[in-house]
Amino acid sequence: MTLSLPRSALSIAELDDLDHEGAVRFLRALEEGGHRMVWIPEVAGREAFTTAALALGSTHRMIVGNGVARALERVPKSAASAARDLAAGYPGRYVLGLGVSGAVRERGVGPLPFLRDYLDEVDATIARRGGSRAAVPRVLGAYSAGITRLAAERADGLITFLVTPEHTRWARETIGDDLFLSVVQWAVVGRDRAAARDVARERLAYYLTLPHQIAKLTRLGFTEADLAPPGSDRLVDALVACGTPDQVRQAVRRQYDAGATQVAISLVGRLDDAKLDAYRALAPPHTTRTTGDDDT
Repeated sequence: MTLSLPRSALSIAELDDLDHEGAVRFLRALEEGGHRMVWIPEVAGREAFTTAALALGSTHRMIVGNGVARALERVPKSAASAARDLAAGYPGRYVLGLGVSGAVRERGVGPLPFLRDYLDEVDATIARRGGSRAAVPRVLGAYSAGITRLAAERADGLITFLVTPEHTRWARETIGDDLFLSVVQWAVVGRDRAAARDVARERLAYYLTLPHQIAKLTRLGFTEADLAPPGSDRLVDALVACGTPDQVRQAVRRQYDAGATQVAISLVGRLDDAKLDAYRALAPPHTTRTTGDDDT
């Protein structure tokens, strides 16, 4: 199936640091500010599917995607059942995102065969519950050639993050012209380049400890010196847009030009009034648009 999703979205890591009431207020503020879709990463604490349910229940029209749920965190039956119920309960508003890291090798299997088998079991579970493959739209988080091709074969799209436009161009060439491709673009609004680097490095520190992220960034041409914590200026500048909302939009445009169907902005830094103002400034126009329209 071809995913028809908003051309612009957000990837919101802030939920990990908010309690229930704070998360509800934040989600509602984003929707009221004009944002139409959020991806929820599973990183530091919140469980993927209960958090997606919270986001769907807290908003009226917002589309919510797991971006991405960690396959290693739960058996396929659990992921499939949760995703099917969310898709059925909120028609047209939920997208399942799945990903797996190289940590799966500790189980004696590589990421590609693991995820292929995982998808087999997801499909089987949905079928047993009377659903069809098309009932639960899904994307894969991928950087390697194998899983990127698997997304073209077994999913409705691909989601990537912490990548340059060069990677986006490669991904588009790998999956073909028609498959949905969402790219998460980190950004810092309202600060000069030096201050933005400091903010970005606080969040980047975790990812510079992950072997699969290091491998991805090495393939993109970054050196050992670039990737040594806290990350070189060259690395941070390539991965994080900064400046005014218009300057952030210029970086987003480069991802579109490289082949992204959708760009999901992820604002880096602590949540405060200035950050909420930045979210409002980056909201798309309040018009009805199709996937191919430019609403950044």
